[in-house]
Amino acid sequence: MVIVIIRVMWWDGEVKIRSDGDDGGMVIVIIRVMVVGMVIVKIRVMVMMVMLFVQVELDNRARSGRVKVSLSSEVQISVCKDFNISGSNAVSHLMLVVAFDSLVILTCLLSLTLCIGSLRTGVQLLSEYSRYVSAHCGRSLRWCEWVEFIKGWHVFTIISDTLTITGSALKICIHSKELVSYRFCSTLLGTGTVLVWMGVLRYLGFFQKYNILILTLQAALPSVIRFSLCAVLIYLSYCFCGWIVLGPHHENFRSFNRVVYCLFSMINGDEVYSTFRKLREWSWVVWLFSRIYIYTFISIFTYMVLSLFIAIITDTYHTIRQQDSVVMSEVEVFIVNSRNAAPRETDDLEKEDDPVGFSTLCCCSH
Repeated sequence: MVIVIIRVMWWDGEVKIRSDGDDGGMVIVIIRVMVVGMVIVKIRVMVMMVMLFVQVELDNRARSGRVKVSLSSEVQISVCKDFNISGSNAVSHLMLVVAFDSLVILTCLLSLTLCIGSLRTGVQLLSEYSRYVSAHCGRSLRWCEWVEFIKGWHVFTIISDTLTITGSALKICIHSKELVSYRFCSTLLGTGTVLVWMGVLRYLGFFQKYNILILTLQAALPSVIRFSLCAVLIYLSYCFCGWIVLGPHHENFRSFNRVVYCLFSMINGDEVYSTFRKLREWSWVVWLFSRIYIYTFISIFTYMVLSLFIAIITDTYHTIRQQDSVVMSEVEVFIVNSRNAAPRETDDLEKEDDPVGFSTLCCCSH
């Protein structure tokens, strides 16, 4: 991509001074610029008018000897629709791109329709199965039985197709110079692409040797969620403590978001040395507390929490590897027993009050 600035239409600036006294305050510098530029992406040329707003804040209200500098910017982009270059084949390239995006949208619509139909059929079967189990077994369905009817892969594919369809439609509008929402479009397409490639794991599940990752994640997920909940509570306690105590003395602890980022980086081995080095030694109390705070945090999360987290997944992996055959769920056992014991005529099936499959299921569950 090549960007060529054609002309700077106009610019102006503004300076605001907010003072609370003679010894300091806040200075705000605001700059507004309008630029007309040409963006060249391969063979496609677009002329854009860009409005750039830049604001620089110099904050000395804390009177700490260090002026806090922050910069924020905002960009507004508008595309010139009537601009065309004679002799270029941009129109034919645009038609090919629109045709490809339309093909993607049609394919995703077909996939979305099939997944919604499968999900609807699963909900109907779940309702009938739930009524029969409640009437003959006297219990409600478990979570593992719900998952057998409402497949997570179908929901996964529906979300992926929806994001891809929306992103492709926005992409067509952008190419036709109707919209300029690049960030939203790229976010939708990027997320949809990740979900599509992760959905390929579903087809590897038909092979037992390649299905080990999916089985491990499914089996370890409940334990990982319970363990993560306890770890998050300890993590939040350290975040609030560091924000309150070390916030006035370290720039990485000035806000709650910065504390979360800093501590997460320390778990992965980053920001440890810089956190110690940047901490200003106001008093021996703050110095001693910061050392105890960081040492205990690294010891708990790096040596204990991460090790236990890996141990849970490793234990689940070895348990699955030691299984000689695939463990069947209660719903699968019921389907197999029903197929083996079902009479050939449907009239005889309606006369039976307690089929073998449901009797076996109720006996196994109790």
